[in-house]
Amino acid sequence: MPNRSPSILAEDQGLANERLRAAMVAANVTTEGLADHLGIDPKSVDRWITTTRIPHARNAHAVAKVLRIDPYYLWPMLDERHRSSVSPRDELMACYPSRGAVPHGLWRGTLLEATSVIDLAISNLIFLTNAVFDLHAMLVAKSEAGVRVRIATPAAGADQHVTLMDVFPSLADTPGIKLVTHPGLRADLYRADDELLVTTPVDGLTPALSPVLHLRRVGPAPLTAGYLTALDHIFETATPAGAAT
Repeated sequence: MPNRSPSILAEDQGLANERLRAAMVAANVTTEGLADHLGIDPKSVDRWITTTRIPHARNAHAVAKVLRIDPYYLWPMLDERHRSSVSPRDELMACYPSRGAVPHGLWRGTLLEATSVIDLAISNLIFLTNAVFDLHAMLVAKSEAGVRVRIATPAAGADQHVTLMDVFPSLADTPGIKLVTHPGLRADLYRADDELLVTTPVDGLTPALSPVLHLRRVGPAPLTAGYLTALDHIFETATPAGAAT
């Protein structure tokens, strides 16, 4: 019997994960191409398509990133599959000793890959605009593509000379973008879908010299869950930018 590719076998056997197959077709990604990107055997990808097998969390999130889709849409039981094995270590992608040590392209790259959510709770607006040179245009484009965009900065005060409206005056009128101020911002929280860059405050250090964590939400999110909850709290209790306080 002649050898046949995993793609052909998938068609012959019927599909157990139609969502994954459809996402691959929409992204023009083949079984072999996806396997090559992940550095695994194409037979593993074929089993994800033709059976109910759920990949390990790292592979599931890597697949979702390639296909630009939520991993929990592809595998709704992903949480259950990894509930007993996920640890905070699995969510920590890297730890940088200071903001300057973060690869410059990582700030822009995480936003560029976002397909559903962008949350920026940032204390230093000048840094943000320097880190992502086309931030304004990117946020508008993301909003138009259906991404929820929220930006929070500290309320104006003696130590806050540049305000949100100084930097992004036109974004206030952009549908789908929420601009707020909040008096309690300390840690910079930078979220794009399941990717987070968190500047952790240290007494006596400026934000520029504080450590930065690169996190990725996995399953029940034992490490990132607190930061995601904090983001929701910030935006729920903030004041719309430009409003009287």
